[in-house]
Amino acid sequence: MIDRRALWISLLVLVAMIAADFWRLSLLPDWHHVPAEGSGNSHTFPVFMLFLPALALLFTMGLLFTRKWLRSGSEEAMQPWRRWYGLMLLFNTAITALAQAFTLARSLGALQSINRLTLSHSMFVVTGIFLMLIGNMLPKMPWLSARFRHSQLDPWQWNRHLRFAGKVAVAFGLFLAVVMPLLPLNMIRPAALGLTLAVVAVNYWHKAKVKREPSPQS
Repeated sequence: MIDRRALWISLLVLVAMIAADFWRLSLLPDWHHVPAEGSGNSHTFPVFMLFLPALALLFTMGLLFTRKWLRSGSEEAMQPWRRWYGLMLLFNTAITALAQAFTLARSLGALQSINRLTLSHSMFVVTGIFLMLIGNMLPKMPWLSARFRHSQLDPWQWNRHLRFAGKVAVAFGLFLAVVMPLLPLNMIRPAALGLTLAVVAVNYWHKAKVKREPSPQS
């Protein structure tokens, strides 16, 4: 369900990200701790954090492949979903690659003039705008069948759920773009993680709710 061009671009970027991480480690006298602000700075972070952007991208790709396995449909119906998931993957690839490039550059002593909090807030604004755009696309997406019968939604239920999911995505994007830049740095990660988990839970709850409702097409 992923556009092949988007998939190949993301795979190449992922390989480059992992290679860059190992290259950075090869420059360290002690690879257990990576300097956060350049050599000679006492502020360091654990080495596993260097690989977090690449792992996040790999996780996203795994989720999209799972969606491909769980859903099927005609070629005409699949095409818009391939483009939609391709956009999701390319945006996620760009954001994670930018985050890693910034971290690597700072660990080498570069980009010290760029405020970390300002960059983080800017990324949330861009992410929020993107989520609002793709959320508006969701209600127009075609129906797909499910591999497992218990999770199957008929077209009426599907459209109801997609309209709800689109509204949730727009609200989530608006929160990221407007509220997240107002939060201090130490609250950004837990707030973003908690809200993401809440959005996923609400979407699953609504899908189960719609599944139990009587449908005019049943």
